[in-house]
Amino acid sequence: MSDCIIETTGGVTLIRFNRPERMNAMGGTMLEEMTEAITQGRMDDRVRAFVITGEGRAWCAGADLAPNNGRSEEGGARFRANDDLGFAGRTVLNIWGCDKPVIAAINGVTVGGGFGLASSMDIRIASEQARFSTVFIKRALAPDFGLSWFLPRLVGPEKAAEMFFTGRMVAADEALSLGIVSKVVPHANLVDEAMALAATIAKQPPTALTFTRRALQHAQSSTLDRHLAFEWANQKACLASPEFREGVASFLEKREPDFSTF
Repeated sequence: MSDCIIETTGGVTLIRFNRPERMNAMGGTMLEEMTEAITQGRMDDRVRAFVITGEGRAWCAGADLAPNNGRSEEGGARFRANDDLGFAGRTVLNIWGCDKPVIAAINGVTVGGGFGLASSMDIRIASEQARFSTVFIKRALAPDFGLSWFLPRLVGPEKAAEMFFTGRMVAADEALSLGIVSKVVPHANLVDEAMALAATIAKQPPTALTFTRRALQHAQSSTLDRHLAFEWANQKACLASPEFREGVASFLEKREPDFSTF
């Protein structure tokens, strides 16, 4: 049985973590399958956005620490690879460099590396049953999957420090108030809400969407003058795109733009 369930419809690839008996902990081939789906989707013009959710009562419970965690010997070697980024870093950068929006539809427990993975995504929508914890300190570990980079940017350095130093659990309503998630919805509606948002995004002009995503990322570590130059380079590319001509034509003709053919 696959550790991810993957389906594409209407320009959106839905990825479901499928290790519910392990609370979708990072074992087996789950992250490899997710990474491959994103890699394939980013090269497919028909795919405009991704939604990632989990089966069962967890989104992702972090690393699978059980001795028999379902990883093959080859997969385990990749996970433990001793390079500058490690498997966690490579996984996060695959999402960060995707060029297409990634939405986390967080259905339940999201802790440790799973919290980091969710934080690397563009938008997080939470079920009312979602809960979050940095948890690393309780396992005598330091943060990974980029969480120590993302979380201070989401909640501020002081609140992030408190969450890291205590490892306490944060419920969905507090996560919304802190800015960890953008929306909390009834559990039964979670995937439908995320897919509807992704479908709206998928209708946008792909060139502008890519450059908008890149601009948001670039702004997090750039000076204003460098970022203004980055914006202008992006804008020149958009002005030269066929999508821009359709955008102007639809405005002059007083109709909705149609970017589906680009």
